[in-house]
Amino acid sequence: MDERIKIKILDLGEITCRKKELIQTDSEEAMILSPMEAVLIYHPEIGYILYDTGNDPQWALSYTESIREIYPVTRTVSIEDALQKENLTVEDIDVLILSHLHFDHAGGLKFFSNTKAGRQVIVSEDEYKDAIKEIEKSPERNKGAYIGKLFYQLPGIEFKTISGQAELAEGITLFVQKCHTAGVVGMIVELRDKTVLFTGDTVYLKETYEKELPPGGGINKTQKEFFDNLKVLKKMQKEQKAEMFFGHDYEQAKKWQAFGWVE
Repeated sequence: MDERIKIKILDLGEITCRKKELIQTDSEEAMILSPMEAVLIYHPEIGYILYDTGNDPQWALSYTESIREIYPVTRTVSIEDALQKENLTVEDIDVLILSHLHFDHAGGLKFFSNTKAGRQVIVSEDEYKDAIKEIEKSPERNKGAYIGKLFYQLPGIEFKTISGQAELAEGITLFVQKCHTAGVVGMIVELRDKTVLFTGDTVYLKETYEKELPPGGGINKTQKEFFDNLKVLKKMQKEQKAEMFFGHDYEQAKKWQAFGWVE
């Protein structure tokens, strides 16, 4: 495998929410910082790959009242601005992957309208079908954490769906998890000195993974799917000898952002 594959965690801001939304806790009022991030990957054969896009910079207008109340945005960095810091634009992204279509991951999708990456956005087939079905039943085209205007019939955006496991390129494998939504796209990236497994939002925190504590909020459909998926992830970690990267772990996000590019 080419050792020039490298990754960088982009800072896209954060929300400040009740800790119970991210992990089971006895405290109803404890708060936690939840980072928004994207993974920027450089692959020598494909070019630039982006995994997730963060919040919509116009969240105050686009998000529902319940989403703004439960997951208040305290700082946002648009994906355009984050890429600009890397001397890149949305036109420079060759492949765009959305781990799932919730507001804090699909919020920057609109910026990829009519771009190369925007014409083949990779998502889970089962989740895409489920999300479309859910929002089409709603007159407002919103359902829970799905905000229709962020991805539904978005001009210049086309989706490429996957199921099961798929090799995106040498050293990059995508896999669909049945947890959190009908399908969350996880990712394994083989670097020169380590393998990194990105869980997406099936596991929010390092504490979640180590203590096996599910979220206390209302997004995950059942605790069973959480524990079933956790078992699969731990098996994958052992087989891959992988370092885990979790969906919304503030300390981990800041640590990796300080690393800069990692090969």
